[in-house]
Amino acid sequence: MPVAIKIPAALRKVFDDEAEAAFIDVLNQFDAAQRDGFESALDIHLQAFKEYVDRRLVEIDAKNERRLLEMDAKNEKRFAEMNASIADVKVYMATRLGEYHRSQLRWMFSFFIGTVVTMLGFLLTYLQLMGKP
Repeated sequence: MPVAIKIPAALRKVFDDEAEAAFIDVLNQFDAAQRDGFESALDIHLQAFKEYVDRRLVEIDAKNERRLLEMDAKNEKRFAEMNASIADVKVYMATRLGEYHRSQLRWMFSFFIGTVVTMLGFLLTYLQLMGKP
């Protein structure tokens, strides 16, 4: 982008039209060179920043991957412990339920036998009463 400058009247008296155009060309070349230098410096800095960000992202990914593996191992250990404790609880509950059912069956047979004996007693009493007119 060429520089649009206004040349002061004092310099116009010193320069003729050709010298004025040459002076403007020199200023434009200086501006272009300076702009190119800024752009190349900016490109170099942006490239360095991009490399830094990429390197940091790779480091963070590796760090997070390591953390995830550690957490997975820790969780697997906890799940194994929980499964073992659940298995222990299942065995305990099965034992307790078995004892409870055994106790219930014992009481059921006791009441059944008591009921049968009572019914036999009523039946014998009835038959004795019916047998006597």
